Amino acid sequence: MIPAQFNAKEVEQKWYAYWMKNDYFSSKPDHRTPYTIVIPPPNVTGVLHMGHMLNNTIQDVLIRRARLKGFNACWVPGTDHASIATEAKVVAKLKEEGINKNDLTREEFLKHAWEWTDKYGGTILEQLKQLGCSCDWNRTKFTMDDDMSASVIHS
Repeated sequence: MIPAQFNAKEVEQKWYAYWMKNDYFSSKPDHRTPYTIVIPPPNVTGVLHMGHMLNNTIQDVLIRRARLKGFNACWVPGTDHASIATEAKVVAKLKEEGINKNDLTREEFLKHAWEWTDKYGGTILEQLKQLGCSCDWNRTKFTMDDDMSASVIHS
């Protein structure tokens, strides 16, 4: 029996879980022409805003179109492109706790920054999943990942 009202949340969750279970969004190099989008990663500041949602919706449309056209489409998710906004959030949190950033060593500040990232870093990615974004989630990158940091520091 068809329900009187369409329940988008129920339907979307069911199909997204199915797509994830079957690994439909992953990409592996093969003979097809590659088509790649790397998300200009949002900062680890808490939540998506309308600009993020519009940007990611457009990217999702483009990557799905590429898949339909037979390209080896890979949409790489990432978070925190510069850490500037994240640093501002951490500094504000420290200020609320009566701590001045300038009184901390680099290591002490990084400890607070990692705590912030651990708490809020996954929020935006989960929101993108709720939007139905078809990223290759196995390729998720964070600016402070060891391999990403090393590529910037390496001379």
